[in-house]
Amino acid sequence: MRYVTSDIHGCYEELIELLQLIHFSEKDFLYIIGDAIDRGTESIKTLKKIMSMKNVELLMGNHEEFFLEGLKEELEGRAGYVSKELWLQHGGDTTYQQFQALEKEEKQEIIDYLKHRPLYKILGNIVLVHGGIQTENMSYHSWEELMEQQKRETLLWTKNEFLSKPMEVSLEGMVIFGHTPTVEIRRLRGEKRTKGVIWKEKNRWGIDGGYLFGGRMNCICLDNWQEFYIEKNKT
Repeated sequence: MRYVTSDIHGCYEELIELLQLIHFSEKDFLYIIGDAIDRGTESIKTLKKIMSMKNVELLMGNHEEFFLEGLKEELEGRAGYVSKELWLQHGGDTTYQQFQALEKEEKQEIIDYLKHRPLYKILGNIVLVHGGIQTENMSYHSWEELMEQQKRETLLWTKNEFLSKPMEVSLEGMVIFGHTPTVEIRRLRGEKRTKGVIWKEKNRWGIDGGYLFGGRMNCICLDNWQEFYIEKNKT
């Protein structure tokens, strides 16, 4: 089976719980559509676990981008377009401390791994992406042609521009994205604010349940559309 989740945000124990919940085996495959790190307490441990699993693929999220750009001046001697200070302010402080405690070789392995994370994944007529996409004023005949025209900034960071109106696309299929907690999507769209519940429109689903903000960690099986949830503060 193929599964997709997003926005783990350094919640290692919950990631393990999720793998157990879906009975994840070597025959299965899990896509994590960005933001495996930051905000939570075990970002580096979470990232190393993902890196160790051949049947798990992490896509680039804006927090992976934060990490790489925030460390650029320190590691490469040139400023990134996101400063280290801004990254630390947005949940990167614990990640940075844990990264600094690593040996040089481990640091380089992580940097190399994150630099090669794909910005999106096309699985037939399903597109996985962290932030969202742009569809207006573009000429295309396939998802591949449409995605090749996307700006990196849109794929990783877009919110209001992507969510404030219907996604008009002349292709069969759907976009599954994370980045914006589903309760925030509903707020932006004037909908009833239900925490953690997957947000669904006919051709796009938002699956960031905002776990660290009292929501859920969500997962979908792409082969039968079964939904799985890890609840925050379970009793």
